[in-house]
Amino acid sequence: MLNISLLNAGDDAYQTTLHIQLPKGLFFIKILDLEEKQILCEVSEKETHAVRLDCSVGYLYVDHLSKLDFSFLLDASSLTRAGDDLIISINATCENEENEDILLDNRLTLTLPQKYEVELNAHGLVSPMSFVYGPSEENVAVTCMKEMINFTFHVSNPGLSLAPDVDLKIQIPNSIAPKDNQLFNIFGVQTTAGKCSYRNFRLCILPETNENILQDMITFLTKPDKRLLYCMKDDPSCLQIHCNLGDLESGKEATVHISLEATPSLLQEDAASVLKFEVRGKVSSDHNPKVIELHKDKQTAYVILEGLHNQKAKWSVQMLFVGLGSIIGVLLLLFLACVLWKVGFFQRKYKLIPQEENGRQSWSYMNGNQISSDLNFSDNDQFYQRHLGQD
Repeated sequence: MLNISLLNAGDDAYQTTLHIQLPKGLFFIKILDLEEKQILCEVSEKETHAVRLDCSVGYLYVDHLSKLDFSFLLDASSLTRAGDDLIISINATCENEENEDILLDNRLTLTLPQKYEVELNAHGLVSPMSFVYGPSEENVAVTCMKEMINFTFHVSNPGLSLAPDVDLKIQIPNSIAPKDNQLFNIFGVQTTAGKCSYRNFRLCILPETNENILQDMITFLTKPDKRLLYCMKDDPSCLQIHCNLGDLESGKEATVHISLEATPSLLQEDAASVLKFEVRGKVSSDHNPKVIELHKDKQTAYVILEGLHNQKAKWSVQMLFVGLGSIIGVLLLLFLACVLWKVGFFQRKYKLIPQEENGRQSWSYMNGNQISSDLNFSDNDQFYQRHLGQD
């Protein structure tokens, strides 16, 4: 909206004309409340970089000491990026004979600092969403994880203006304090626009540690259920990936793909039952005072990657558990035997039977059996003799 006030401080001004020169990218639409205004404008292109308006004010003249206000509606939608300041030149003329010295206030130059709003959105996802880590068998060769962890970040421009010099900064936690062992290797980074930079090295060797078996056992027994790993600003313990996506037109988007592999340092960790890695991707436009970024909360994307412990102890810790269990078992057995000895379990007194009483009881038993046998035999003889006599 361009508001112009025209004041005639002298005599009646005949055939007054208002000349307005617009810069490139700024177009005239209409004059508000035209029916009530005594003005008629013609649009002409002076050159390719400017548009000129020649407006006749009043019917024949503008009255002495009169003031006229005009509102011009302009279109700036073609200005998609912040450039140089906009300069609008305004000049009022009439057919009266006037002194050149009093015409200085008939010209006016307006300088408009050009600012525009930029809206950027960032989204991220990971596949797979979790992986298994932890100590492996003793004789298994130490290598990097064969399964890749893939991150994808989408940057879009849903606004109406072009976003100049778009940057995407991705931070990935890469160590577990207080250790500084690297947990991930960057296997590759691909982008659909611009280019990305990062430290490219690959480490698949288990670093030497000075931990003893007792420390490993204490770590395994006291590890927490969950542990969150995240990055601070310019954190040296994190992987830093910088992507310059260039200028992003309205309605366009760019995608960044990242492939990671876990190092042996991570696969042999006992830090927690569940490790949560908070991966952050933040997008920003050119740090220019003429650029106003909207909805900055949508410019940061957080992706959570979970590492699930296999609940296995290191081989040395397993052997220590077996040894301690055996020693404790033997000690418990000895303690139980000692207790039983003290209570007299191994000192029971048996009641002895005298030899005479035992012999007497045995003789009575044998005589009783012999008498019964003789009686049975006599009865049988009588039965057979009676049966034969009848025949």
